[in-house]
Amino acid sequence: MSIEAPRRERIAEFDLLRGIAIIGVVYLHAYFTPWPEASQRGLSLLHFVHLFAHGAVPLFLFIAAFLQAAGPEETPLRHLRHRFRSVWVPVILWTVAAFLYRLATDGNSLALWKDLALFNISGQFYFVWLLLVFGLVLTQGHRVPDRWLPALVAAAFVINLLTIAFYQWHGSITGLYATLAYRNPLVWLFFPALGYALGRHGIARVPARAAAAAILAMALIASVYMVRGVVYERWPASYFGVSIFLFSAAGMFAYPVLAKCLLPVRLVSAPLLALAPYAFPIFLIHVPFAMGFGTKELLGDGARWSNYWVLLHANFAVGLLLSLAFVRVLERISPRLGSSLLGIRRPAFSPRPRLRFRRTPRESA
Repeated sequence: MSIEAPRRERIAEFDLLRGIAIIGVVYLHAYFTPWPEASQRGLSLLHFVHLFAHGAVPLFLFIAAFLQAAGPEETPLRHLRHRFRSVWVPVILWTVAAFLYRLATDGNSLALWKDLALFNISGQFYFVWLLLVFGLVLTQGHRVPDRWLPALVAAAFVINLLTIAFYQWHGSITGLYATLAYRNPLVWLFFPALGYALGRHGIARVPARAAAAAILAMALIASVYMVRGVVYERWPASYFGVSIFLFSAAGMFAYPVLAKCLLPVRLVSAPLLALAPYAFPIFLIHVPFAMGFGTKELLGDGARWSNYWVLLHANFAVGLLLSLAFVRVLERISPRLGSSLLGIRRPAFSPRPRLRFRRTPRESA
């Protein structure tokens, strides 16, 4: 018996945000340890850009949970089966490819096998673990009454905040401790909880006043973040900083409304909407293939470069454009192959540019 995949409404704001988020992911991975001659002003600007880029993974988790809640109810088995070809087959293929690449370049080692077991074979695959955990847990979300959702989202926020505060207090986030920290669902709990709650009610973006309050909060948080960094040299370690978390949390209320405002600006929105279907494929291959093998072959190891900023942004450009070129060429050669190997999913129709604030009826499985 065949099982139809769940039908999910296309939301233009979310597609635009996917395009922005994948750019943020690649930019974060383009980072080099700053050279001594890099100016303090330049490094502060880089940290400021990273403050926004660190919202990429939260955005992906938020959107995935929203769409899961807005779609038909699923059992855990149906959830996995619906995504087997579009998500898990490409994940398995590129995990194996990354493993073989590292085996060929670094040789066989216990550390390599440990990375394979921990979804750490190319670093960014911790996101796949989170997607799996939250996706399975949220299949049971329909059992939660609507009246409980605000309290549960508030609880998720507090738990997430305390978890981040613990890691920030701990200080150094390295080695196996860092690997496990990235995969700790409590580090990310608020974002899928909020996305699921809004998806249950069909609310992709909050009212303008709430978004304005969120933008004001983001401005205040960013000010504290920059003062602590520039004046006291206390920059958070990756995602493990209270200011990073609070900024991203407020962004979940602001970004969909800002994306709606960008949609009519075709010069900006058109490239981002075109990039959206390739977000997941680019995520799969940009490390270690485009940004790693490709950047090393084209840019070298950086030793011969005299300008840190040019190298960093060249690394970013090569990583993004090589990934996009590979994905696009493969899709042109064979759309079916692109779908099977990379999980490329194109909408059957153009996403609607507007949403009405209404409660959508729940579909039964």
